Amino acid sequence: MKKALTAALAACTLALGSSPAHAQEVELTFSTYLPPAYEYAWKPIENFVQTVEKESQGRIKINVFHSGQLFDGYEELPALSRGDVDMVNMTSTYPSGTVPALNIFTLPFLFDSTAHLKRALDQGLFKLGAEQELRDTHDAVVLGLAPWDPYEFYSRKAPINSAADVKGKVWASTSSMDARALQLLGGSPTGMPSSELYLAFDRGVIDATPRPLLTGIGRNLYEVAKHLSIANFGIDVSVLAINRKKWESLPADLQEILIKAAQQRDQEQFERVNAFVDQALQRYEQAGVTINRVEPAQLAQMREQTRPAIEEWSKQVENGPAYLELIEKTRQP
Repeated sequence: MKKALTAALAACTLALGSSPAHAQEVELTFSTYLPPAYEYAWKPIENFVQTVEKESQGRIKINVFHSGQLFDGYEELPALSRGDVDMVNMTSTYPSGTVPALNIFTLPFLFDSTAHLKRALDQGLFKLGAEQELRDTHDAVVLGLAPWDPYEFYSRKAPINSAADVKGKVWASTSSMDARALQLLGGSPTGMPSSELYLAFDRGVIDATPRPLLTGIGRNLYEVAKHLSIANFGIDVSVLAINRKKWESLPADLQEILIKAAQQRDQEQFERVNAFVDQALQRYEQAGVTINRVEPAQLAQMREQTRPAIEEWSKQVENGPAYLELIEKTRQP
């Protein structure tokens, strides 16, 4: 009788262990340098996490650390590669020094709009080499890509309305590529994360920076940079990625949940960006910031002066010409 009871308990335990209610549970550490004040990028992350936990019925638990609590923008890809964190939402400019293909998003004046960027991504822009390099070399599996609003010119003392206005000024840059473009325009770039911009402007360390409107609002730059020039200098992306080893350890059904939730995150961020720009410009005006729109003739001159940056990048990156051809193919007349 005792042996029979033991066998019955063992069978019951095995059955419970294999039931859906007791299926594999996974806890993921998610790091992003983004603060919650970056609303159109932060809200989709929140919804992504909620969707994953709901659809997995609690089998996936995601612990999110924001505002650089664990790693700043430049450290996120190395941390993911090492397995120090399981997931990141990184801005492509920060790891572009080690993955040059990512500079495609900050090549000067290359994309007409976020809609143009989306068309290029939908046609496989990131699959021309960047996605595979992140996976093979850095153990980073890309789940999703979503845009920032376009980079515009913030300046402290005078507006940036032409190439001549760039010349001689100290610029806070985000990547080697926008730094190269600023050099070609006669500026003096210095690499700087967005978290340092406010003090750098306030103390007069920098004169200007190319950054999205969201950065200016999230970092309160309207208090220290009194001019904003609309030039559509570049359109960066946020890359939602998971450590390859962690990814490969997940069962297929959990992978599918993460992929679908990431797709929803991407779409939500595209929609939020489109709704954000006009609202942001109103907020800048209310804060006393002078808004200038660079004239087409001046933009054409700036584009021509920075063309060598695009040509140099194309020669350095595998499939470089293919990236540029796809961008031209998806450009609307």
